Amino acid sequence: AFYPIGPLIGDDYVPQPIKKSDVIIASIVWSLTLIWAGICGRQVYQQIRISRFPLRSAFVWMISIELVVCVVMGTECWLHLVEIIPPSFAFYFTILVWWCIQVQLLLQIIINRVRVISLSRERAKAIMIATAVFVTLINISVFNIWIPARLQISKRYIRINDVWDRCEKVIYLILDGCLNAYFIKTVKKNLVHNGLQKYDKLLKYNVRIIFVSLLMDVMIIAAMSIPNSFVYIQFHPLAYLVKLNIEITMAHLIKKIAISSAKRTG
Repeated sequence: AFYPIGPLIGDDYVPQPIKKSDVIIASIVWSLTLIWAGICGRQVYQQIRISRFPLRSAFVWMISIELVVCVVMGTECWLHLVEIIPPSFAFYFTILVWWCIQVQLLLQIIINRVRVISLSRERAKAIMIATAVFVTLINISVFNIWIPARLQISKRYIRINDVWDRCEKVIYLILDGCLNAYFIKTVKKNLVHNGLQKYDKLLKYNVRIIFVSLLMDVMIIAAMSIPNSFVYIQFHPLAYLVKLNIEITMAHLIKKIAISSAKRTG
C-alpha cells in the first residue's frame, strides 16, 4: 500500500489518488524530459569546454545546476507517481526546493544575456538584484502556502494554494516576457540602431524564440488543469529544460556574432 510517512503528516491525511492514465502521461513527459536533458547536457558540456575558466564562470555554474535540478526534480516526481516515493514532508519540501532553484536560475540566466548586451552595467545589475529579491519573496510565500496545503493542514490553506499557485505561474510568465522584451529593446536601441547590424540576426532570432519560451510557461499553466497535481508538476522540468536549451543557444549565438565581428575588424 502507498501510505504517507514521516513527521507533520496528520492521521486524517488523504493521499492523492494516482490513476493509470496519470502514470502514462507522467511517463511520456518524463521520457521527453530525459531527451531534452541529453540535448542540454551536451550543450552544457560544450560550454564548459569552450570556457577559459569554467569554475569561475557564473553562466557555466547556472546552466549546470539548472540541468541537474531539472533532472532530479523530474526523477523524484516520477518516482512518486509510480508509488516508489511516498508522500511526506521531506518529499514536498525537496520538490519545492528544486522548483525554487529552477525558477530563480532560469530568470538569472535570461538576465545574464541582458547584461552581456546592455551598455548600462548599473541598470543591468539593478534588474538582476530586483528580480532575485522579487522571485525570492514569491518563493517564500509558496513555501508558506504550498507545503501546508500539501500536508492538508487545513482546507483554508488548500483553497489559498489553489488560487495562489495559478497566480504565481502567471506572474512568472509576465516576468519572463518582460525580461525578453527588455532584451529585444536593448538590442534594438543600443546595438542595431547604432550601426552594429551584426546583431540584427540575434534580434530576429530572439523575437521568434521568445514565443517558444513563453509557450513553455503557458504549457505549465494549462497542465494545472490535470486533476493530479503531481502530473502537472512533471511538466516543470520539461518546460525549463526547453527554456535552458533556448538560453544556451542564445548565448552561443551572441558569442559567435561577437567573435565573427572581431575577426573582420582585426
